[in-house]
Formats: sequence, C-alpha cells, structure tokens
Amino acid sequence: MAKVTEQDIITFLQEKVSTLQIELNKAQSALESFSGSAPKANAKPASDTSVEKVKSVRGKKVPALKPSKPLAVPEQFNADDKMDKKLAYILSTLGASFNSEVVSKIQELEPEKDADKLGKAVIVKLASLFKAGRIKGTKLNGKYKYEL
Repeated sequence: MAKVTEQDIITFLQEKVSTLQIELNKAQSALESFSGSAPKANAKPASDTSVEKVKSVRGKKVPALKPSKPLAVPEQFNADDKMDKKLAYILSTLGASFNSEVVSKIQELEPEKDADKLGKAVIVKLASLFKAGRIKGTKLNGKYKYEL
C-alpha cells in the first residue's frame, strides 16, 4: 500500500479547492446570465488565482486560465517522487502515449503497488494535468494521447 504523506493530502486539497472555485465561478456566471443582474455588493468574490479573465463564447462565459508551467522531467525514475514527476519521466521516455500505455509502464516500474489503484490514479492525474495545461493531449478515436 502506498504511503500518503501530509504534503500529498495538502496538495490534493489545494487542487480540489481550486477546481471547486472554478466550478463556483461558472455557476455564478450562469446564474447572473439567467437572472440578468449583477452580483450583490456585499458578495465576496472567489479568490482563484488561476482565473485571469472571463471571455464570451456563444453567449456562455468561460474562464480563461493562465498558462501553466510545463512539467519538469527528472533524469531518472524515482518511486518516492510525486505522481507528476513519475508521469513526466514516463511521458519523456515513451513520447506521445495513451493512458493505457502510461499505466503499463508505471506498473512495470512499480510492480509492488496495487495495479488497480495505481492505474486509476494515473488516469485521473493525466486528465488533471491535461486540463491544467501542464501536458498536451490529442483526441484520437475518443481517447486522449498525452505528451509533454
């Protein structure tokens, strides 16, 4: 079983708060567009640093995210690294790959870990990194092919 450190929990919760704040901003924008009113004067604005401005796309307000810095690629694989660094190393060695290929490679490098949990964690993290703009992805036949 993988050891979860306090820093892992803090990082997860910070990412969760950021994601929820973005969702809250979307819901508030939708509510404002339907009600046609401005936000209340005493309403506290969400302080999400990743949302820079709001641009209109076909009448819908979509938060424009600041470009994220790309992943730093470690020189060698280290099982004690965070998942971001592990995935950066694997994507740098494999090149553009589907999530199933990345999962196979990480299971090969960490055979002692539970394959199902590791596979799910990799798939979720790849999608998160792609959504944050830290890795690139190309959709092919309904699946994403990820690359640095």
